[in-house]
Amino acid sequence: MKNNIATISTTTKKNLAFIITLWVIIQLFVSLPDSILDDWMSWRQADTQNIARNFYKYGESIFYPQINWGGNGPGYVENEFQLYTYLISKIFILTGEHTLPGQLLSLIFIIITSLFLFKLVIYRFNNEKAALFSVIVFLVSNGPVHLSTAIMPDALSIMFYSIGLYSFIRYTDEKNRIHLLSFIVFTAFAGLVKPLALNLGIIQFFIILLGRKELLKDYKIWIGWLLVVGIVGGYMFFSYNLFLKYGNTFGVIGGEKKFPTLHGLTVLIHYPKLFYMSVVWGLGITGWFSLIYLLLKKKFTNIEWAMFIGNIIAVFVAMRYMVNQGFSPHYYIFMCLWGAYLSGYAFKILEENYSHKGIRAKFVTAVSVIILIVFAAHLFHRTHPLRIHYHPNVNQTGNKLKEVAEPNSLIIVRSIANERERSTWGNRINNFEDPRIFYISDLHGWSLPRDYKGFRRVEEYRRQGAKYYVEPYGNPVDSLLEQYLMKNSVLVHADSNGRIYKFK
Repeated sequence: MKNNIATISTTTKKNLAFIITLWVIIQLFVSLPDSILDDWMSWRQADTQNIARNFYKYGESIFYPQINWGGNGPGYVENEFQLYTYLISKIFILTGEHTLPGQLLSLIFIIITSLFLFKLVIYRFNNEKAALFSVIVFLVSNGPVHLSTAIMPDALSIMFYSIGLYSFIRYTDEKNRIHLLSFIVFTAFAGLVKPLALNLGIIQFFIILLGRKELLKDYKIWIGWLLVVGIVGGYMFFSYNLFLKYGNTFGVIGGEKKFPTLHGLTVLIHYPKLFYMSVVWGLGITGWFSLIYLLLKKKFTNIEWAMFIGNIIAVFVAMRYMVNQGFSPHYYIFMCLWGAYLSGYAFKILEENYSHKGIRAKFVTAVSVIILIVFAAHLFHRTHPLRIHYHPNVNQTGNKLKEVAEPNSLIIVRSIANERERSTWGNRINNFEDPRIFYISDLHGWSLPRDYKGFRRVEEYRRQGAKYYVEPYGNPVDSLLEQYLMKNSVLVHADSNGRIYKFK
């Protein structure tokens, strides 16, 4: 039996509003960081905020996002569709540049995602308690706890994703034009903002293949999928041409191959890492329990199997990143949604089975305690990010550069990342350009990888106008470069955090 949100009881609506309001208060007073530079994923947040700042400062088209580490050029960069940063830049017109607009947008997007999750569980299972439980599980999951107060586009993508999934399932049942248009538009936007979200298209296909084969003859669905592929592919091709012309990329297509290598797939230690990450950042404890329980009870329908297949494929496509605690937590946000959905499904079955038995109170108590412990652990994780996500030496050196460098100076910055990845993934080009010193100083220039040796690139950049060389290390990284700097520059700052040279 299907249900609609319009028929939900007043009590459930009030409970939903209370849950979301309480969660928002906790997020704003506990999870909101003092600075994105001392925060989880500070590298990605600084890059995102910097693109929004450049939209605000230069008024460029949404199709021409700019970074600061693009040398002496305009800094146009190949990237995902920058709707999130563009929206932030428009808010800056009213507020001035600040980190709060982006953080509040992320919070709103996660809230809307939880509402569509609620609608989906209500529609699928006609159980208001299960829908409320799925919302709780989603909101206390590590992904939403982190992303809802971070300046990253993943919250926007998962919002589009949840609407696209809900609309598609409604369309398969009702053949409504509004749901057809909705699933096409929001699936496309989800993929534009984060291409990995195109696993939603895989889920949609398997929903039909595994349980609604008659819909394979529905030409409107095929047209919809072709439109999604065409829109996302068209934008990615356009963005790739920015890379070809200006040489700057976030690695969407530009650079070297992004898919895992055969060698990487055969490294056994990667699979325990994936499981660990799926527990901490993806399905979570309740999601894994629900997955196993539903499989054992043989309760999967075509929709659950489709979600299973779509999530597994996404993990393997992005495995190169998803095994890494430092790079990949945000990739698991789609799995958070799936885990919360499965939790609501399992809750429905368990609640119905034990609703008239004496163990119901114990069951509710046990589940409540687990949820509170999980939420507390995730809040602690949110307020105590791993040191791999932020680097005080980089921040301090950037702040010092802001003090000593003249406005509009071009700079060279030594990154904390190497130029190429580990041999496991084929020694491929790494996105080594650390944006944080560029963001702090609001200066433009070039990034130098951590493992670069010699002075040829530095000399080339100096000839192109670089005025400062910045290295966020207390001791020189390369003796040959140090000798070059001693002859061609003046040391204007040095401490345990880093050194700043001004070229003669």
